[in-house]
Amino acid sequence: MDGFVGFVRRLADDALLYTSLLRAGLDVVRGCIELADTGEAVTVVVGDVVEVVEGCVDPDFKIPMDSGVFKKIFKGETDVFALSVKARAGETRPVEFELYSEDECVLEACRAFFTYLFVPGRIKVKSLTSELAGRAHGAHPIPLIYWDGFRSAWYLVRAGEVLNRESVTHPWPETFIILRGRGRAVVGDEKFDLKPGMVIYIPPNLVHQVWAEENVELIWMAWQVR
Repeated sequence: MDGFVGFVRRLADDALLYTSLLRAGLDVVRGCIELADTGEAVTVVVGDVVEVVEGCVDPDFKIPMDSGVFKKIFKGETDVFALSVKARAGETRPVEFELYSEDECVLEACRAFFTYLFVPGRIKVKSLTSELAGRAHGAHPIPLIYWDGFRSAWYLVRAGEVLNRESVTHPWPETFIILRGRGRAVVGDEKFDLKPGMVIYIPPNLVHQVWAEENVELIWMAWQVR
């Protein structure tokens, strides 16, 4: 247990600049990290100070994963948020989370753990590469920010893939910012030829898809998310 506790303490020390964000408006938040294959667990308690204690101690949420996944996260070899993204409810992912409160701040705190605690380094830096990307919505995302009604992610849509193949709609505004690659976008009943430097605004409740003729990289953003 000392080894696991020690690794989490190092992550917690790296995240001290982000303490107020980890709390997400709560006086104290308790996040349990559990290694599902070994049964080891620690709780990161974030208040005026940050403590790491053995076991799941009165947690507000729990984040289970296997020890191999944790080691890769600690070494910066994978992206924890990318491993947690689901295309649909009920899908099993390498990193899960369980909430023990209906307080919206608890969900925000759990997302803040994904964003800040599990990214090694005192100043958080992510690499946007295919090796770190997850798999969701027919493409390969790395979430960037999920916070207070705002969401953003980097997406790689490989040639021949379709982002949102299942004709996804959302009741909030969104945008695609095309970084590189070519293909087609569909928004409602309109089609656009994609090219780098293009920004496409997506009204609420319209189908929005990207069809990649060559590898497409884009930033997706959504706001007023409920």
